[in-house]
Amino acid sequence: MKKWLFLFIALFLTIGLAACGESDIEKAENEDNQQEDTNGENAGEQEDNQKEEDTNENKTEKFAIGDTVNFDGVKITLNEARIEPGGEFDTPQNDQFVVVNLSAENTTDEEVTMSSIMNIELKDAESYSYSTTILTEGIKAQFDGSIEPGGTLRGEIPFDVPKSESYELHFSDPFKSGKAIWEIPSDQLSQ
Repeated sequence: MKKWLFLFIALFLTIGLAACGESDIEKAENEDNQQEDTNGENAGEQEDNQKEEDTNENKTEKFAIGDTVNFDGVKITLNEARIEPGGEFDTPQNDQFVVVNLSAENTTDEEVTMSSIMNIELKDAESYSYSTTILTEGIKAQFDGSIEPGGTLRGEIPFDVPKSESYELHFSDPFKSGKAIWEIPSDQLSQ
């Protein structure tokens, strides 16, 4: 029995370590931003090289509401962040419900899975972390599910949080290092 347990643990660790690595994270450029510099082609190359150096030094990137991030071939956009009052059966245990609206486009050749529990957390200005909660009213659809190659997914994630000057939405792959972080100042929360 101990041999089977040992073999199972060894197999699990081998698969887990094989899956570990670094996430490829970069801001997705709009078509308008991809035009060449009139001073020469080298200006664009220098900017790309600088971004690559910055990315390699620090695998945590920070973005703003509306920014699209290419995270390992999946383009993720924080469309909106808002305060939701909840419904008849929804009362926040903290001060308020903050809901984020996300969309993801799979540009890879393989199906990917989005999980609001595994991939996403919200932090307040004091770095306290909050995971998703349940709202019975005010949410269009959850940001959970599989995305086929070339497909998209859009959904919302509610958080029960105290009032804070700002929040950070963290997206990560639990099996790789690196995070994409969207900064959300409280004055940019719609109501």
